[in-house]
Amino acid sequence: MVYEFLNVFSPGFLGGFVVSMIFVSALLGGAYWLDRTDIPTERYLRIAKWVVGGMVFFFAINLVIMAISNTDDLAFQFSWGRWAANVGAAGGLLVGYVEARAIQRELEAQRAEIRAEEAESQRRWLDYLNGLLRHEVLNSANIITGYASILLDDDTLDDTTEAHLATIHRQGRNMTNVIRDVQVLLETTSEPDRLKPMNLSDVLADELDQLRDTYESVTVEASIPDDVTVLADDLLARVFSNLFRNAVEHDDSERPAVRVTVEETGDTVLVRVADDGPGIPANDRGTLFERSDNTGASHGLGLYLVRTLAERYDGRVELTETGSDGSVFTVELSTTDRDTDETAPVEEHDPVPRPAQ
Repeated sequence: MVYEFLNVFSPGFLGGFVVSMIFVSALLGGAYWLDRTDIPTERYLRIAKWVVGGMVFFFAINLVIMAISNTDDLAFQFSWGRWAANVGAAGGLLVGYVEARAIQRELEAQRAEIRAEEAESQRRWLDYLNGLLRHEVLNSANIITGYASILLDDDTLDDTTEAHLATIHRQGRNMTNVIRDVQVLLETTSEPDRLKPMNLSDVLADELDQLRDTYESVTVEASIPDDVTVLADDLLARVFSNLFRNAVEHDDSERPAVRVTVEETGDTVLVRVADDGPGIPANDRGTLFERSDNTGASHGLGLYLVRTLAERYDGRVELTETGSDGSVFTVELSTTDRDTDETAPVEEHDPVPRPAQ
């Protein structure tokens, strides 16, 4: 017994103890690290089973080897068994973690595939709804507006009939504008944000021409430098068509005025759209750019769409001035990014097709 006790302090026993502590430390460190990984806690029980199974299996193998070796050194046998149990447990932890990661990755891949299928299904439905709006609802709205416009040219109409037809024409045109805005929102949902250099000067000039054609009584003043370039896409025109239309339709004067100025400020461009309307009521200013479920809301989808597109281009829009003399909306857009190839051609503005008013 004394000899065996002394053997506990032998170099072989102490060396085995040190080696075992290394594996124990690795086992404890692995458990600590596992708690900080993205492995779900419900996998821990299976990992624990691998730890116990690895420890028992490796210990059993070494127990057979110890029996065959016929060694009588109890201290050595104890050190050997402790080492075998620790190595088996550490190996089980490693195998359990690898299996848990493989299961987690497989689940994540399945979820990603499901999300991709759902996104594709949603895209197809959005395309279907967009086509339905364009070919069915929008055409019907154009027919209503067109016939009302023809009838309004009849000089023999009495005042009551003419007023009713004017209401039909106005509401048909409003419905057309809403449908167009909904189409753009569908496009922003289904299409990725692929920004490219766009000629803002051409976009504004085209939209102001459209404004003059639609509203013959409007007075337009513009100060727009040539070849101002911003990062956007083909929906950029919808930002300003909505702002211009909003400026005219909320102005009750006989000759509404719209003033547009463009200022380049380093990495950004500021476009200010001013009108001489009655101003924005104080209780409407806080939710001016929010989407409203109220179909009678005064600004409809227009300004919500403007904000959505501005944010799509990493820009912003805000009401900078308002009062009895009119309002000013300011749109801030980013200029061409410095990382963009300077030799890349600037996209010329291709006006978004719009139905006849």
